[in-house]
Amino acid sequence: MARSCTRLDMPTLTKLVVMGLFTTILAGCGQFGEYLAFCGRQGDLKRAFDKEPSAELLRELDPENCFLLVGQVVLTKGYEGPILVIAVTDKFHKREIAAERILQAPVYCYHAYLPEGQYDLYFFADLDGNGYFDATEVIGQTSGTPIKISKTGVNDGLTIEGPSFALDANQPATIDFPVKVKVREQSYAYPSLDDEFFDPKYGKMGLYYPNAMLAHTQSFIFSLEKFDPGKTIVLFVHGIEGTPRDFKYLVDGLDRTRYQPCFYFYPSGMPLQQLGSLLACLLRLLDKTEGFHLNRMIVVAHSMGGLVALSALNQLCHDGLPPYLKGYVSFVSPYGGLESAKNAVEKAPVVVPSWRDVATASPFLKHLYRDNACQEMTCCMFFGYKSGESGDGTVTLQSQLEPKVHLIASKSYGFNLTHMGILNDDMVRQTFNGVLAKLNE
Repeated sequence: MARSCTRLDMPTLTKLVVMGLFTTILAGCGQFGEYLAFCGRQGDLKRAFDKEPSAELLRELDPENCFLLVGQVVLTKGYEGPILVIAVTDKFHKREIAAERILQAPVYCYHAYLPEGQYDLYFFADLDGNGYFDATEVIGQTSGTPIKISKTGVNDGLTIEGPSFALDANQPATIDFPVKVKVREQSYAYPSLDDEFFDPKYGKMGLYYPNAMLAHTQSFIFSLEKFDPGKTIVLFVHGIEGTPRDFKYLVDGLDRTRYQPCFYFYPSGMPLQQLGSLLACLLRLLDKTEGFHLNRMIVVAHSMGGLVALSALNQLCHDGLPPYLKGYVSFVSPYGGLESAKNAVEKAPVVVPSWRDVATASPFLKHLYRDNACQEMTCCMFFGYKSGESGDGTVTLQSQLEPKVHLIASKSYGFNLTHMGILNDDMVRQTFNGVLAKLNE
């Protein structure tokens, strides 16, 4: 569990400032004040949990030891709206709702992010059309033994395969504890990255408060139009504290008659192994889902997103290269880790889980190159530097050009640009479009 943090006194604040944590906890990861607010909140959560423990508080306090329960659902005809799934446990309180998630139509699978324990799942439909999921609208539930969530049942660092459920909206049941959740209809397709849904504030939220961001997104992969199997999917993976909006300039330059941009929108404070496992799991599910079968895909990542993407690709390529994967492109990714993150892990009073993984010589990075997907597929990398400096202002050249990736990349492109500037430059965009065209041949 993350170390708790009491309200920081002046000597501690002074020490932190002297250490330079406001600039070196992790370059580009937010302002010092936001980190202090995070420390204070973690302290408040710890005290609240000690006073009255609950599964909900445990999820907030210990995201590193929460796991994603994933399974398929089959919905009878006659209901086409969103569905609510809740996970209920008796671990701390009788019939406590530990997690809830609204599954948007069309519904093919469910997922719930949970700490270790035993859970019953309940599925609801808004059958009376009053705008709420109610206790009288249960269309599916576990029967018999609860589902066990245990670290020993996890093979990829995150996911646990749950049972399949047949949901029948024609035979609703009633439960004996209160449920009243407002229906929220949300598409996976948004017409523009300027939509408030992708506002940078959600990137900050995802770094420090992953569960709050998950409540906002309710899902993970989004696009700018409905899925078109005739186009090549370009899947963009943002970096730490990022959102899909970071890629707006590159996306605006895409030939949309050939490419369909999609985005992995994830909370960047979570452990990177979990984030990579989640992405791999989602792509496997999409490839098996009717109407979403993957034909051609190119993965594009920025900054820490390169570590997340490579982790996912390693898992997808474990038993051979999937036929739909046509290439991987990364921008200024810290393949060799960040010394600033290592310093933060060693010295900060509270540590964001993803810092541990991006830290120089972390166990995650050592494991990342045991099965290197770059040896299985065509990979290209863009690296950045500022004149007179040995990096892009955030990631050193040494880290960007980690030999385990750089020496096996098909092509490397260097630009005298900053960490974010490389995503907003005309020459970079032209070069990127040329790379996509070759990968898509």
